[in-house]
Amino acid sequence: MGSLAVISPISHSEYSKAAMKILAPVLCSVLVGLLVPVKGFCQTPRDSKPLIAIFIVDGLRPDSINTLDTPTIARLRKEGVEYLNSHSIFPTVTRVNATALATGTYPVLNGIVGNSMFVSGVNQRTAFDTGDYKQLLKLEQVSGRIATVETLGEILQRNRRKLVTVSSGSTGNGFLLNPTAAHGNGIAIHGLFDPGKTAAYPKQISDAVTQRFGSPPSERDEIGLMNWTDNVLREYVLQDLLPDVVIDWEGPLDSAQHANGVGSPQAKEALHQIDQSISRTISKIEALGLLSRTDIIIGSDHGFAHNTDAVNLLDKLVTAGLKKAANSTDIILASQGQSILLYLMPEEREKLGKLVGFLQQQPSVDLIFTRNGKDGLGSVPGTFSLDLINASHPSRAADVVVSMAWTSKPNPYGVRGTQTINSNMTGRLPGVASGHGGLNPWVIHNTFLAWGADFKKQTRIDVPVSLADVTPTVLTLLGIDVDESNAGRGRILREVMKGAAAATTKKRILKTSAGSYEASLQISTAAGHDYIDTGSRQRAK
Repeated sequence: MGSLAVISPISHSEYSKAAMKILAPVLCSVLVGLLVPVKGFCQTPRDSKPLIAIFIVDGLRPDSINTLDTPTIARLRKEGVEYLNSHSIFPTVTRVNATALATGTYPVLNGIVGNSMFVSGVNQRTAFDTGDYKQLLKLEQVSGRIATVETLGEILQRNRRKLVTVSSGSTGNGFLLNPTAAHGNGIAIHGLFDPGKTAAYPKQISDAVTQRFGSPPSERDEIGLMNWTDNVLREYVLQDLLPDVVIDWEGPLDSAQHANGVGSPQAKEALHQIDQSISRTISKIEALGLLSRTDIIIGSDHGFAHNTDAVNLLDKLVTAGLKKAANSTDIILASQGQSILLYLMPEEREKLGKLVGFLQQQPSVDLIFTRNGKDGLGSVPGTFSLDLINASHPSRAADVVVSMAWTSKPNPYGVRGTQTINSNMTGRLPGVASGHGGLNPWVIHNTFLAWGADFKKQTRIDVPVSLADVTPTVLTLLGIDVDESNAGRGRILREVMKGAAAATTKKRILKTSAGSYEASLQISTAAGHDYIDTGSRQRAK
């Protein structure tokens, strides 16, 4: 008789696993088209699936990173790649940079030109706040699209990949990270989209998040909201949804610095809490067996500077007779704090020269940008072109963009950078409130770090970079073709990748003048892409 093969006993759990391997393809065929995520089904096996994790710490200056307040971020900086010349996109505000991140393009293409901006279909009388996602929904209704270019979420969906975004910033910020998630392009999670009703897009994901994690804390509890959001990321997104790319926008530092300044105890505590949360998320990635195939980017949208002086430009325009009244629609102002977008109604365009001349007489005004022109200069003498800052969107661009005065003096905590802001008052400002929005180098210089499987180790790079460069780089890492034209698009950061050659940087200074008014703009260029370093006007010493 032939010998009998000895078959080891199989446990119930092992039997279940074996059965699932057989049944999974059948179940997948049933589940195709359903949006409700079912853990483990219809997914690339985790042991062969890379992950790109992007953490954006709102308002993080690179000089705030240290081993005491941010041990995790400091370790990743030391072990990975640090860009020493990272740039916020002007206007240096959150939603401009968030949209650049989400699209790989600048405002000239994506259409989000400010934290506040004017589109007559959204509000005929005043600018609207892009931080409110309901206003963005209205923008979509009247314009057809929120971002007027294809987004990372759409590109990944088209290539059978998945983007999941989570945010504890404003609802508008969370929505702009993936503005077409409601239309089936990846997933966007923000617990406060519509409290008690909508915590995410699409709806099936919102229902799953609410049922599993309950209601998030209110927006007043920023640390609590961040912890709730990041818990959803760790225990649901990474574990069940299996994204190819995840973006986690960390909000609490921005508010702490607005109210209390960079280097304040409140800012340090917020930053420490953020660092701990990022550490827990990386530990979860490791526990899932993904860390060896994960690429991590840690960045910020802008820096910060101390608000020391205020000017009410609206009141000044009314007093000068250039604007009929504070609530008139002949000239509409959209304030970005340290910069301002000015929209002239078509019948008022003849005022452009007079308006610019008035602005050049204001000591608080630094640089002025206008439409058209050539060779980097605007259409009005003494101005630069909106093309220089990639802001000439065909339907949403302002007619005039103004940046305001700044200095490199320290704030009460010894952190350099002060600025004049547009406000409803004029005069010296008390306290430590801080902000961003202008061409102050302490605001432009933000954070950009890279660590992971595809990136160089222990490397410092001094070529310029911005958040617009993230999407083309992510797509390249995933083997997806990228439009490399320089028409308002970010570049592929080849120099960050293992085995790649170093990139080079060129710098130039562009000047303009009109009468006694003189101003200059410093620009860095890498691989044919321009980055605005800083700008200021000539002042008598």
